[in-house]
Amino acid sequence: MSQETAFTSQRVLLSSTSNVGPATIYVQDGKVTRIEREYKPDGALVDAGTKLIMPGVVDAHVHINQPGRTQWEGVVTASHAAAAGGVTSIIDMPLNCIPSTVTVDAYNQKRT
Repeated sequence: MSQETAFTSQRVLLSSTSNVGPATIYVQDGKVTRIEREYKPDGALVDAGTKLIMPGVVDAHVHINQPGRTQWEGVVTASHAAAAGGVTSIIDMPLNCIPSTVTVDAYNQKRT
């Protein structure tokens, strides 16, 4: 079993946009083990100070135009933009993509 790691900040998004406050999040083996609602910078691996700690965001409406119109947005630019904004997962929206990912065959084309 690995050692518990602490992440702390004066601003942690706990359950909603209106519930931001000081907290310390403890993680062990990649899982959150507990959250204490106080700022504890001593001994924390990451002390974010006044920077916001929040869960990753899922964006379920991304137009990844690859193959096809990569001048609009391809996998690399979509992934980099998502990561820069705190998004941890993106889901392709098949509206105007080439190929439009509405069949298994079209999905497999995108995967290659």
